[in-house]
Amino acid sequence: DNNIGSEGAIALAPAIKELKSLTILYIKSNNIGSEGAIALAPAIKELKSLTILYIKSNNIGSEGAIALAPAIKELKSLTILYIKELDIGDLIILEVKELGSEGAIALAPAIKELKSL
Repeated sequence: DNNIGSEGAIALAPAIKELKSLTILYIKSNNIGSEGAIALAPAIKELKSLTILYIKSNNIGSEGAIALAPAIKELKSLTILYIKELDIGDLIILEVKELGSEGAIALAPAIKELKSL
């Protein structure tokens, strides 16, 4: 909720990558856009202990979702993934409007691999 934008996400990505024991990453409403999501994807991929990822309301679009898909696929401990406004327990919430159909299609196989969800 700090509106860090894509520049902030790009700046934070190297530091986030080093937080190997991080269990919750909350990046809600920061307007990171697709550029920020693309920058964060390699960092998120390294967070093997991550159980909750909030990345909703960031206008990541199709490009951002496509970049995040391989990273999310690697998060074997992930139990909650929030990509949109709804908050209804241990569910994956995808909104095609924000991700675009291409982004949602890219995320689907990654989510299918996550047995912990």
